Amino acid sequence: MNQTAPILDSSVTADSCEIVRTDEASLREIGGFGVTRTITEGQCWLAQAPAGRTVVLKTLDDDCLWKGQLHPSIKDRLGRVRELAHTGVANLYGVERDAGLVYMVWEYVDGRPIGEWAARESVGQREVLLAARELVLALETLHGRGIVHGAIKSSNVIAVDEGRGIVLTHVSPWLYSEPDADVRDLLDLFDEIIDARDGVDRTLAQLVDEARDRGLTLRQIAGKLGGMIEAKAPAGTLQAEADPELKTARRVRRRSLLGAVGVGALGIAAGAAVWIWTGAKSPKPAAPVAAPAAAFQPISRATPSPRLPGPAVLPTPMPSQRDPVSLR
Repeated sequence: MNQTAPILDSSVTADSCEIVRTDEASLREIGGFGVTRTITEGQCWLAQAPAGRTVVLKTLDDDCLWKGQLHPSIKDRLGRVRELAHTGVANLYGVERDAGLVYMVWEYVDGRPIGEWAARESVGQREVLLAARELVLALETLHGRGIVHGAIKSSNVIAVDEGRGIVLTHVSPWLYSEPDADVRDLLDLFDEIIDARDGVDRTLAQLVDEARDRGLTLRQIAGKLGGMIEAKAPAGTLQAEADPELKTARRVRRRSLLGAVGVGALGIAAGAAVWIWTGAKSPKPAAPVAAPAAAFQPISRATPSPRLPGPAVLPTPMPSQRDPVSLR
């Protein structure tokens, strides 16, 4: 292992990795990762993993350690973050140690901070609302796993142009336990986006005011954003066409209905064929007797209603099979 000198400064903590400088003299290797850029001097680096994956290395504060290892509470929190598999949250690949330096290995998300992205003239109001809802749903997923992000800010919310949408990065390792703190930071971030767009998003501003006054939950905020998105759909656009999630849900529901009709038709045809065949084989009575009407038993098959697609959750391959957040 590369025995680099400890460079962890416990007096400085960083919950984001904003690029502040590129120091060519500091380019080196950390724990087998080839450093390609210094993001924050002594704290955060862009690097290449041995397999070629681009990652972000971010130091852990001394207060996160106990007897030379991760504090049990910090290890539990980071372990739950590592087990997440959500396209709206950057992957934590693990925690490593190189000499005296203890650092997290994060997925690198290529894109723009949401504040910078939203300030571009080419970004419309409906796109901003869609991004805001994606962010709210990703944050709700974290809270559902008992994880408070603790560092909601523009530099930790990346707008990705290649179809992945909005990605939350750099969940804080600190033991934040109040989800309301994330909601407050989220609303502050929305204020920043509104200011960056010169106040043109009045409906979003009204939602922020309502959320603060009434204490709306993330689910309520997401629901209201959904209504605003539908209202911003181009004239003549069906709701399903305006919202990809609803479009997918309708397509699944339509396929399920057609499948149920097909199964029912096959069942009826099979029943009729059996009835005709057994009737032809049965001996005829000596005297004509009126046969009782056969009671038709319809074939019913319960078809479960399709689930509306929620936040995209995909399994994410991890670079190793080591114990989560174990230290080398």
